[in-house]
Amino acid sequence: MRRLLWGIWIVALLAAACQPAATPTPAPRAGAQLPDLKGRELKIASDTTYPPFEFVDPKTNEVVGFDVDLVNEICKLLNCKPKIISTAWEGIFAGLEQKQFDLAASGITITEERKQKFDFSDSYLRYGQVVLVRADEERIKGKDDLKDKIVGVQIGTTNEETAKTLVANEAKQLKRYDTFDLAVRALLAKDVDAVVIDSPAADGFIAQNPGQLKIAGQPFTSEDLGLCFPKGSDLVAPFNAALKVLKENGTLERLYKKWFVEFKPGQ
Repeated sequence: MRRLLWGIWIVALLAAACQPAATPTPAPRAGAQLPDLKGRELKIASDTTYPPFEFVDPKTNEVVGFDVDLVNEICKLLNCKPKIISTAWEGIFAGLEQKQFDLAASGITITEERKQKFDFSDSYLRYGQVVLVRADEERIKGKDDLKDKIVGVQIGTTNEETAKTLVANEAKQLKRYDTFDLAVRALLAKDVDAVVIDSPAADGFIAQNPGQLKIAGQPFTSEDLGLCFPKGSDLVAPFNAALKVLKENGTLERLYKKWFVEFKPGQ
């Protein structure tokens, strides 16, 4: 039920911000004045350990998720070929700076600090950070209960920066992991008391571990996600134009519902 409620909250934000048209999925380029990238292949970096944004389907061994569907839909509109490249989180930004990738799609928060080094698309999702705990946790009701707890985070994320402010002693209480998957495993193994994480990803891990995890309290930030490009990229304007079409024709709302409301691992 909590996963469903968070999903509805996300979709409601989208509806308020984008006012999608009633027609859900018109033909991809119907009536759209969009650039034609002429079949160009785009190397897209993604940390594929972050359900439901991007993760490896154990049945097919293919990378799937919201961000994957999003770039696929954009490339249908722009006539480009997306090539998802699984990349460690920190490697994404180093690779973008060195222009090894054309862009990154990996649930990346738009921040002023990152905008100094990279270009971003328009926001495609507004979300909040939450506290993820084990299902039987009774001591932690929300972020204010983390002062004396051991907290897990993924290194190099805005969640890490937030968690620093929530504990009394960062050096002793903060445990950093290369991926959120490892942080959640540590939580399940009782190596940490909680994980500070984005709400959609929390829902994804809850779905993957039924009956074992829950969210404590409410989202306590409001942040925007965007696609991330090397500085000066010629792809920002085309991708923004395509995003606008996907918002207006209902495709974004359909993808939100698929991955944040109806997402069930293994199906």
